[in-house]
Amino acid sequence: MASQLNFKERIERYVRDFRDIYLRRYKHEKLPAEIYEPGLKRLSISFCTTCMNRLFHLKQTFIPSIRDNINYPNVEFVLINYNSQDGLDEWARKALKSYIDQGIVNYYHTTEPKKFHISKAKNLAHKVAKGDIVVNLDGDNFAGKDFAYYVNYIMQKRGENFIFQFKKAPYWGTEGRIALMKKYFMELGGYDESLEAIGHEDHDLMDRGKVIGMKYENIQIENFLHYLSNTTKEKSQNCDENPENYYNYESRNRIKSQENIAAGKIKANPNGWGEVPLYKNFATEARIY
Repeated sequence: MASQLNFKERIERYVRDFRDIYLRRYKHEKLPAEIYEPGLKRLSISFCTTCMNRLFHLKQTFIPSIRDNINYPNVEFVLINYNSQDGLDEWARKALKSYIDQGIVNYYHTTEPKKFHISKAKNLAHKVAKGDIVVNLDGDNFAGKDFAYYVNYIMQKRGENFIFQFKKAPYWGTEGRIALMKKYFMELGGYDESLEAIGHEDHDLMDRGKVIGMKYENIQIENFLHYLSNTTKEKSQNCDENPENYYNYESRNRIKSQENIAAGKIKANPNGWGEVPLYKNFATEARIY
C-alpha cells in the first residue's frame, strides 16, 4: 500500500508514473474504419479488473479506460475489490457511482482473502462477467481509445476460437491483456488456482487453450499498450507475509504449468473455482456467483 512506502520509494513511483504517462512514446495507429460499421454485430464485452491494495493505480487508469470505451454498446467493466485495505471501497462509492447506476460498471467486493492470489481474483472477475468476450485488463493498464470496438472486430474477423494477447516488446506491462470468448474461458476452467500466488497464469491459460484447438494471435497495436510500471517488489508485495521476488513465483509456476499440460491436465480447477462470497455494487448481503 502507499502508506508502506518510504520517502525514496514514493519518489521513485512518482517518477515512474510521470515517465509512463507523459514521456513514454507510443506509435498510435488509425484503427480500421470497419470496426465502426453499423452492420457489424456488436458482441457484448466485459473488461475484467482485480485489485488488492493498488488503488494508486486504479485512480489513474480505471475511469479513463471507461471513458475511452463508453460509446461501445454492450460494454461492461467488472472490478473485483479483493479485500483491499487502502480505501478502494470508499473511492468506488464516490468515483464509480454514476457508471454503476448506468450499468457500465459492476463492482464486487470480497472481505475474505488475506493475501492476493492472482488466479483466484481473476477467476472471480471473469466468472461474474456478462460479456460474450472477456478481456483481462490489469489495474495498471489503460484500455485505450475504442479498444472494445477493436476487440469485437478482430474476434469476428479471425473467429471465435481465437485467443488474443496484446503485447509488444518493450511494453511488458500488458503481458496479461488477453481476450477470448467466455465460453472457451469456462471450458478451460479459468485460470489455474493451483498455481502459486502470482506469475505465469496468463501463459498457462493460453497454452491450455492451444491444446484444445484455440488459435493464438499476438496483436501489437501500441494504442492498446499503455500501462504503469511496477517494481518486482510491488508485483508480489500482497501475496505473502514475506513475499519473494516476483520472478521466483513465475519460474515455479512455469514449471508446474508445463508439467500439468504434459500430464494432460488441461481443464483447470476440476473441483470448482471462483467460489468466494461477493458483495455486488455495495449490496448488504454477499452471495457466491
